Amino acid sequence: MMNKQNKSLLAMLFLGAATTVQVGAQDLATALKDVEAERFNKAEQTLTQLASSSPSAENQFYLGYAYLKSGQLDKAKAAFEKGQAADSKDQLNKVGLAGVALAKKDRATAKTLIDEAVDKTKNKNVEVLLRAGEMYTLSDSTNDPAEAIRLLTIADERDKKNENAQIEMAMGDAYFLKNDGGNAITKYENALAIDPKLAEADYKIGRLYLRGKNYKEAQNFFTKAIEIDPEFAPTYLAFADALASSRAYKGASENYEKYVQKSGTTDPERLLDVARYYFLAQDYQKAITYLDQLKGKVNNPIIDRIYGWAYYGLEQPQKAVESLNKFIGEAPNKVIADDYKYLGRAYGMTKTPEGDSLAIAYLEKAAPLDTVDNVYREIAQKYYDIKKYDKAADTYAKAIKNDDKPQNNDFLYMALANYQYAPRVGRDSSAAPMDSAQIAETRKMYYLRADSAFAETAKRIEAIPGKAYPAAYYYRAQSNYYAYPRTEALANKSAVPYYEKFIEEATNPKDSTDKTDYSRYLVTAYKALAGYAAADKDDAKVKEYLTKVLAIDPNDAQAKEALDPTPKAATKTAPKTAAKKSTK
Repeated sequence: MMNKQNKSLLAMLFLGAATTVQVGAQDLATALKDVEAERFNKAEQTLTQLASSSPSAENQFYLGYAYLKSGQLDKAKAAFEKGQAADSKDQLNKVGLAGVALAKKDRATAKTLIDEAVDKTKNKNVEVLLRAGEMYTLSDSTNDPAEAIRLLTIADERDKKNENAQIEMAMGDAYFLKNDGGNAITKYENALAIDPKLAEADYKIGRLYLRGKNYKEAQNFFTKAIEIDPEFAPTYLAFADALASSRAYKGASENYEKYVQKSGTTDPERLLDVARYYFLAQDYQKAITYLDQLKGKVNNPIIDRIYGWAYYGLEQPQKAVESLNKFIGEAPNKVIADDYKYLGRAYGMTKTPEGDSLAIAYLEKAAPLDTVDNVYREIAQKYYDIKKYDKAADTYAKAIKNDDKPQNNDFLYMALANYQYAPRVGRDSSAAPMDSAQIAETRKMYYLRADSAFAETAKRIEAIPGKAYPAAYYYRAQSNYYAYPRTEALANKSAVPYYEKFIEEATNPKDSTDKTDYSRYLVTAYKALAGYAAADKDDAKVKEYLTKVLAIDPNDAQAKEALDPTPKAATKTAPKTAAKKSTK
């Protein structure tokens, strides 16, 4: 891998044949490449064989290093201790033990060990300085990028020919931890200048862009890394994250699956992540296929969550309900809004009164917690579908309040729900009893709420070029007509301008795509205007409106009778005669 490393290998294998020296060096270089590519199982197998055939301090260090990078701290510690026992003067294994201490959050022990190793080698051993600096970058919680940069700078000064790309890579990692993207990219580019085939450098530059949410540029660098080395597994994992952040879930799931294949990982959490991504990509069967691989291998209730979500996607509500209820029962502290949301949706799929009730109950649990979907809209639609219009109206109001950009249909359905509940006031057995005055006032409230929501609906639709919604004016008119007692409605005439506006819009359409047949609405509007004209004793207007009714429906009995109220003479019919009995 590195010149000094190769020299050490030659010394270690001096007693072997020349061909054996070459194979050993190649094996170690390949194994270390496997470690960086997160092919830990393969790397451990190679390094275990090397350490077994030649249990040198250096071979033990790299075996421990592989264990450390894969998070197997106890195995790493044992390997480093064997390395120390093999050569008490070797300082690499002391650095390795410092890495274990850092991973276990023991900063003091780690610093002591690293300082001793660097001091013993008099700041001259490039490999010790490199690995010491690297150890300070491996732990998420106990890293020390400043100390890493200090040690790596010394290593870089010792690398007189500037041919050790790993020093530049480690320095880039340290700057990455410091959130110093500019210097990190410079170091990774330096590494590429030394070794243009170093896919890891392009991957790590892409990772910086990913952190900065520049997903397009991140994807460009990940593509470069894959072109250089299609076997470097971490690139696929980061590529999946970049695609997922752009909501390209299909590509994300495919890249995550490639990561699993290239790394050879059997980590259940990784397999579970693949299932998650396939769920997001709406490939529910593939998600379940991955979940099935985890049966009996991992005791993680999250599996039941993803099963539930995926079965919902496959429209298998009973399985979805069973899985999600199991998850919620076993891991109540891990329940999130989506669990209630998908459980509610699954119950809604059962198409039963009990299912509808439970659907609403769980969706209402999800609604205040959810930040992705406007769950109040789903609840409102459920109430509307089961004709609980008062609750639908109230919940649509919540949906509108809970959305930065409410939909036009939110206002339309809120209007319709208010309009349809108004005549039910006083007849709803589930509501508290009311006297006649309360009934009248409550009906008026619902009708006027409907009027306001229809007004907003019309305003929003008319803001779209070439669009119109005549029915909004019809329902505004109806709402104003029924909001008041008949005599008051005829007197205040608040419905009249809306009937007139509706007739204008319906008979002279502005929206060429509107193919609605407004005939029956026009009949109602003309009759209502005829009623207002009659109250004003304007016989000419009455005749005008009713004539228009008959133009639409010549058989309308009310209009015919109003225009010609003269009683018709009864038609004379011949008296019935008894039928003659037949004779034989």
